[in-house]
Amino acid sequence: MGAIMDNILARRSIRHYVDNKPVEREKVELLLQAAMAAPSACNLQPWEFVVVDNPAELEEMKVFVRGGQFNAPMAMVVCARTEYVPWEGNGWQIDCAAAIENMMLAAVEMGLGSLWIGDFDREKVREYLCVPQGVDLVNIVYFGYPAETKRPVTRYKEEAVYWGKYDPNRPHAERTVPQMIQESINDS
Repeated sequence: MGAIMDNILARRSIRHYVDNKPVEREKVELLLQAAMAAPSACNLQPWEFVVVDNPAELEEMKVFVRGGQFNAPMAMVVCARTEYVPWEGNGWQIDCAAAIENMMLAAVEMGLGSLWIGDFDREKVREYLCVPQGVDLVNIVYFGYPAETKRPVTRYKEEAVYWGKYDPNRPHAERTVPQMIQESINDS
C-alpha cells in the first residue's frame, strides 16, 4: 500500500494530546496549505480559517463545544464566506469538508492528531471570535501531538457497496450512535 492510503487508514479521532506541546507555526501553515488545495465547486474556495492556539482562549472556547473538553493545543475554526456563491443551497459545505479532510490527512503525515467537532454553539463561537454575520461557521478541528496511540483501521463494509445498480431490496444493517461508539471503542 502507498503512503496516501497508509495515512488515510492511520487517520483516527484523537481525543488526548501531549500537554504543553504546541503545534509549530510551520506545521499550522502546512495544514492551511493542505486545506486550500482541496477541490472546490467552480474553484470558488469559500473557506476561511480562524486559528486559535492561545491556551487561555482555547480554555474559554471549551464551554461552547458540547462534549469537547479536550486538551488540544490548537483549534482550527473552519468558516465559509458564501456571499459570492451563485447558487442556492449549502453545497459549499462540501468544499469545506474536503478542506478539513485534507488538513486531517496532512496532520497524520506530520505526526499530529486531529478531531473533527461539529456540535458546538455557533453563535457563541461567532461572537467570541468576532466572526461577522454572513460568514458561516462550519466546523472546529482540534490539532496536536497525540498522547494516545490508535492502530490504523479500515471501515470497509461490503454491504455499503453496490456494483452496477443500487438494490433497494437488499437488507441494510441498522447503524445507531451507540453501535458506532462501541465500534470506535473496539477499534482503539
